[in-house]
Amino acid sequence: MVEKPMPNRILVFGASGHIGGPAAAAIAREAPQVQLRLATHHASSAEKLTKNFPDAEVVVADYFNLPGLIEAFQDVDACFVVTPDFLDEETAMTNIIAAVRHHNTLQHLVRLVADPIGMTLERVPAALMAVGGGTAVQHLRAKAILDRSGLPITYINNAAYFMDNFLSFFGPPIREHRKLVVPRNRRMSFLDTTDTGECAAAILVSTNPVHIGQIYHLDNGHDVMKFDEVAEFATTILGETITYDGTDEGFEKYCGEAIRAYIGEPDAVQYYLDYFQFEQDNETVWRKSDIVHFLTGRPAKRLEDWLIENRSAVLGLYAPL
Repeated sequence: MVEKPMPNRILVFGASGHIGGPAAAAIAREAPQVQLRLATHHASSAEKLTKNFPDAEVVVADYFNLPGLIEAFQDVDACFVVTPDFLDEETAMTNIIAAVRHHNTLQHLVRLVADPIGMTLERVPAALMAVGGGTAVQHLRAKAILDRSGLPITYINNAAYFMDNFLSFFGPPIREHRKLVVPRNRRMSFLDTTDTGECAAAILVSTNPVHIGQIYHLDNGHDVMKFDEVAEFATTILGETITYDGTDEGFEKYCGEAIRAYIGEPDAVQYYLDYFQFEQDNETVWRKSDIVHFLTGRPAKRLEDWLIENRSAVLGLYAPL
């Protein structure tokens, strides 16, 4: 098997975020000879990126602005694509493909998705299909478009909940009421976003061509549990009682306002309840594997270690001066 050449220039989207940032840092650390081009769609983030990565090129690029994407992909031979929730993936990925083909220099694209293992669009419930840009369908649509392109792609599927959810999605009820509020008590695995980003980096700088055409389902190899078990686990690790509320009423009470603001839709709560049911109906697919260790050469971070490191932030505490 012929080696894949080491890329000269890697373009990283979402470089100011919690996945693209660690990917960029890992590339800079592990392959300093590679020229990094970091993309952010927030012009306000460009200055910070330049400060954090002084040897990298920083560009402002929007998935919906094709001329900007064409400019971003100039002389790029490898790329990491990560997208936000509720994105119009059909337009975004169509533009990515057009920008890549404009230059015809790309040798490898790594794309992050997040779906139950083995999921297809045909199996997604009608209630979730009705929300066209919703979490349950956006990555499946993106993958279908990219697959048809024939580009050299590796998918990394985050087959887990991000541990960062304890600071964002799960955060306010834990900080304010010491409650983990997640309807549909289901099995789930967990993964640190830094591990996700570093998996992408390891694949991009690898000279092993076996990665092209693969989909790797990422988990941390250790933590798979139901959410009531997560609450008990967090109680032990954090040293404060975290109760579990799996009721629809509790989700509306503690999370409804924030969820509606996030999605911008009045029926956002019902959408998430339907999505949680979808996850429960497919809870048997979550598993433990050594994939992060295999790709990065080190074990993935365990939830226990992450909670210890982030205890003050999770509980809303402040360390004394």
